[in-house]
Amino acid sequence: MSVLLPVADVERERVWFDIGERLTKPTFDRIAKAAAEAPLPMSVKQFPLSAFWFFLDSALLANQANRDGMRANALVLTRQCLEAMAIIEVGLSTGNGAADTLQRWNEDRESPGSLRKWLSLNAWPSYGRGLWDEPWAQFMAKFAQAVQPYAHYSSHLAHWQECLPMATKVGGGLEAMVELRPRAYDAQKATRITLYHSLMVFALGRVWLATRGHNDAQFANSIEKFRGALGKSQYLDGQETSWDQQFWANLFFKSGLSQPIRH
Repeated sequence: MSVLLPVADVERERVWFDIGERLTKPTFDRIAKAAAEAPLPMSVKQFPLSAFWFFLDSALLANQANRDGMRANALVLTRQCLEAMAIIEVGLSTGNGAADTLQRWNEDRESPGSLRKWLSLNAWPSYGRGLWDEPWAQFMAKFAQAVQPYAHYSSHLAHWQECLPMATKVGGGLEAMVELRPRAYDAQKATRITLYHSLMVFALGRVWLATRGHNDAQFANSIEKFRGALGKSQYLDGQETSWDQQFWANLFFKSGLSQPIRH
């Protein structure tokens, strides 16, 4: 599926990209330390840290796959990152019942959806707003829905393997050239996956601030600037639209394909 948007502003997209490059390591370092030191019973203490290790390795692999043109593979790994984030969040939560929730998860009595429901009741209300003025729970719902179609190998996921080097408006429709070969690099699709990875960094930064970093004004200011830059991305198209549904493989601008960031 596809959606038609105005002309892309490359410099606007560059802002969140540059901030994300600077914030990724300090964010991950903070989460790793918090997960390792979480005051949990020994029976469940390892789960948040193991989830972080899984998240970190999956994110690194997804990033490399994206750079190498394996975008569908990158999305599968990205979805797994999001599920690991829920375990990290429960482990860092200061709400009552976190340890019991982790134990139920270990016994296969908590699904990813039920974990997010627990977080929406016990953690997310303290996180503040999302990318714009929406509650954090609403932001996270869209965040999860954006990659939900890529849980399995389907036609939706297969379209991310395609490369569209050229698209132009012809009459009332679009005319596009599709390149089908292994690891064909599509700059726009790669940038949009990078944007999603940046959203994960932003989300983890807010998790740490809400649970451990109340006195870290400098980091809070950096995450707030990151929020503002991400919220201006035309690939998300603002909070008034269903940006989660716009995370489809093919996205066109009125002038054709944008010229996004290469990395």
